[in-house]
Amino acid sequence: MKNTSSEPAIRPFPKVWFLLLLIPAGALLGLIFQGSNFFLPLFTLGLVAFGVVCLRQVSGRVKRWALFLWLGLALTLVGDFFLVFQDAPIASLHFLLGVGGFSLAQICWLVFFLRLGRFSRRVGIPLFLFYGAFYGFALYSAFPASHENPLRVMIALYMVLFCTNVSLAAGARDLPGSRWLLMGLSILLFSDTMIALGRFIYVGQVLFLVGPTYLASLTLIAVGASRFTLKMDFSKTEDPLPQKETEP
Repeated sequence: MKNTSSEPAIRPFPKVWFLLLLIPAGALLGLIFQGSNFFLPLFTLGLVAFGVVCLRQVSGRVKRWALFLWLGLALTLVGDFFLVFQDAPIASLHFLLGVGGFSLAQICWLVFFLRLGRFSRRVGIPLFLFYGAFYGFALYSAFPASHENPLRVMIALYMVLFCTNVSLAAGARDLPGSRWLLMGLSILLFSDTMIALGRFIYVGQVLFLVGPTYLASLTLIAVGASRFTLKMDFSKTEDPLPQKETEP
């Protein structure tokens, strides 16, 4: 029997708040037709603003766990600030800070999935083997000598966090929005892999894939986070309680 301790019910979601999605939609058009980096934080902030409205409709444990999803999405802005707006070269402190910002986002998502996800061996084992080999044989020797040790540590930590989150998301099939979260994280992993290939290993003609896949990943993560926030049954965030035997 699930824990059904009383919590305030989810309030109806006013449809007028969907108008907030016009912000990321407009920013996306700006990115496509103007190509200005100014529209990137506007895109993410629009998604986060919609998340704030979603969080206001719920309370208790659902709100507590959903907050980690939206906070992770917001923290991608830190990574964008250093990597996109500062246009940080690889051998720089700003690049390390940018990776650190995205690592904080991954840590927020990790807290969520460690509590509500389940590690999928079918996904996790091949993923760790592939990216372990990719790091060891391709990336490890590709870092600039001036910052090679900090970069090796930061990138290795980031890859471990990322692979763990994707593996946990793959096993969280019963959660509302889990498929969207899995797709978003998977596409974000692909986008970051293209960055590694283009900026560290200098594989040509792959960086054009980064922008579209990054925007798609943020959108899918926001969809998954909103579905979890608005549709999650709070009793599923607690382990089943032992059922008491009745007297004859």
